[in-house]
Amino acid sequence: FTEMPTQNFVESSFWNFDALFQPQQHPARDQHDTFFLQDPAEAPELPPGYTTKVKKVHSQGGYGSQGYKYEWRLEEARRNLLRTHTTAASARMLYRLAQQERFSPVKYFSIDRVFRNESLDATHLAEFHQVEGVVADRGLTLGHLMGILRQFFTKLGITQLRFKPAYNPYTEPSMEVFSYHEGLKKWVEVGNSGIFRP
Repeated sequence: FTEMPTQNFVESSFWNFDALFQPQQHPARDQHDTFFLQDPAEAPELPPGYTTKVKKVHSQGGYGSQGYKYEWRLEEARRNLLRTHTTAASARMLYRLAQQERFSPVKYFSIDRVFRNESLDATHLAEFHQVEGVVADRGLTLGHLMGILRQFFTKLGITQLRFKPAYNPYTEPSMEVFSYHEGLKKWVEVGNSGIFRP
């Protein structure tokens, strides 16, 4: 695995949400879930050709999707925020990978801070670290993903795992990963995963 650059604590809504096919009216974009910035309030620029493609997929569909059928707004995509996940870095890396003339398989990872406007409790903080991995190759399946996740958590000493189907706007199929927490005496979500949509 090669480490992804994750120096963007401040991220545009485009990379944090839009490029990951999360609709602009999604509840995660609400002030109650996301820390939006006042200064600078907007990203200075977005990749023009790619922004047009993202807008089209949201508005009209494409790549096997029917889209969300709404009027996608550039102003919303330019809004700056404290990133809610390191998947924004993954979106940037996949964009770079797509710019290559010839595809070559890659494995990326990151470990860095993310920020969410959460109610604090034993399993939720407003700032926490997220571990992320992306494997890009042809012919990969959900079984490959489950194997990588099981191996990762086993190396951390976490062996009691459950996989549960979930919904993510940017992956299909998607799964949450749970581990039994002896201290809390319950199953706790330790990860989220899925196969990126085309």
